[in-house]
Amino acid sequence: MHLLSLGTIEVTLAASAALAAASTDPAIYLARHQSGDWGEVDESWQQANDLAIQHEEQIDSRYKLSDDIELLVSTAADRSCTRMLLAEEHQRREISTQEGYAVWAESYDKERNPLIAVEEPYVDALVAALPITSALDVGTGTGRHALKLARRGAAVTAIDQSPEMLAVAQQAARNEGLTIDFQLASLDDGLPFESNQFDFLICALTLSHVPNLAQAIQEFYRVLQHGGYLLITDFHPNAIGEGWRTVFFRPGISYYLPTMPHTRADYLETLATTGFTILNVIDVPVRDVPSGYLSDTFIRDNGDKPFCLIVLAQKEPITNEMPA
Repeated sequence: MHLLSLGTIEVTLAASAALAAASTDPAIYLARHQSGDWGEVDESWQQANDLAIQHEEQIDSRYKLSDDIELLVSTAADRSCTRMLLAEEHQRREISTQEGYAVWAESYDKERNPLIAVEEPYVDALVAALPITSALDVGTGTGRHALKLARRGAAVTAIDQSPEMLAVAQQAARNEGLTIDFQLASLDDGLPFESNQFDFLICALTLSHVPNLAQAIQEFYRVLQHGGYLLITDFHPNAIGEGWRTVFFRPGISYYLPTMPHTRADYLETLATTGFTILNVIDVPVRDVPSGYLSDTFIRDNGDKPFCLIVLAQKEPITNEMPA
């Protein structure tokens, strides 16, 4: 029984040579891969592949040709191609944030991202309770929060440093007939807006890529109106401290984006010293990720670990009280 289509098949020269030396037909491993026999993988990998079958994501198998030679078979999420290579040929690429999102943009909204899945219900509940008329979405990506804010009638400005991600966001807004002011800009250069301009600012899953946390939060403070709200979400610093990374995959390649060593205290102390009043802090654990995004094994082993940090803060309002 075939569980997936293989598309165009590519076998690297090194893999072809290793298979020939072992007098093994590559079709044997392609058939095992296609039938759901993922080879010598652990329980977590097995469950991850089973989920990937259901949700049309990348499938990876690992087979031993000998004690010291392993064969990888990897089928792309869109099932357009399958690549067979040796484990030693698998590339781990460290790339910049801008390079990473340029590659990732095309598939970003099609992939099941557990961090987004666990973040959005909390954000939706917090945002629903806030009075918002003019909003700034910093690091908008493909526009998921900007679109929601525009749907509720807010005047929305959204910035990102990736033209590829912005193009996806702009198309999504056009498809819905929503008016959003999308701008190509990098937070590293400061925000290109007047002071006291917005009554709400959201920065979602972005600051872990930003080296200068203090500068970013000072800019948030500057462009917010007095009494305005700031909502930050991010890959939890404790998770980053565990060595977890922002990563996405293509057949034979793992792309790792930079993550900064900010701590939870860095976020909270910087907000406080900048002048924000912290209203709510939520440390969302791995166990809150909806079913179907992570393997049962991963949740069992890591369920109590913080996965997402969410902070709601407010710039102090102007009072009309006269000093005594």
